[in-house]
Amino acid sequence: MRQDTVTQETFEAPAGKSRLLSRLYRDIGLAAVAIELDLLAEPLEIELEDAIERGARYIAPFPLALAS
Repeated sequence: MRQDTVTQETFEAPAGKSRLLSRLYRDIGLAAVAIELDLLAEPLEIELEDAIERGARYIAPFPLALAS
């Protein structure tokens, strides 16, 4: 049986590109759900609107107007 040893360095290493990809996937997912549920006209939190706008750039062929 293989036993993995975890060192302190493993936990302290910076996430690097994986954190960027994680945020990108989250933004795209939020945009997809917002588009599908037609939530773009609803007033949302500023941070959520920004995330949806960033994600929509990757999945929508045209700019989407978000409520502000």
